[in-house]
Amino acid sequence: PKTIRIPVPLPKTIETVTLPGPTGESNRLSTSVRPPLLCMGPGADAAQAQVDAVTALGGNAVRTTGHLSPDILIALGGISGVLWWGDPETGRNIEKALSNRDGPIIPLIPGRPDLGRVRAERHVCVDTTAAGGNTALLGGAA
Repeated sequence: PKTIRIPVPLPKTIETVTLPGPTGESNRLSTSVRPPLLCMGPGADAAQAQVDAVTALGGNAVRTTGHLSPDILIALGGISGVLWWGDPETGRNIEKALSNRDGPIIPLIPGRPDLGRVRAERHVCVDTTAAGGNTALLGGAA
């Protein structure tokens, strides 16, 4: 099936924290915004509450204005999860549609989203101990 893409802004770094480490090692933990969560309600009020919950955590959200068929959910690209606060049977049908997608696993989130659903973490460790902690030695000729 043809993929329908939601325009996704480039990941924006929200926060970078320098973590403690041994001499000669630099550790940084950064968080950035994941692709948007699809807010399906049910209903306009629930969908708006979902959008509010996602944006309060610094994330991106896309609100639906009505029911999406399984074919649309299968073909929809550019999302990192689906929020559904409605009946379990519809939730199972949404999960089935999401499981038929190609690519990364897209979760169904039946409750309030947390930071792990709206932000991605990246840890960068630079170990300069082989150069005795002197980074100038790493750029020199061998």
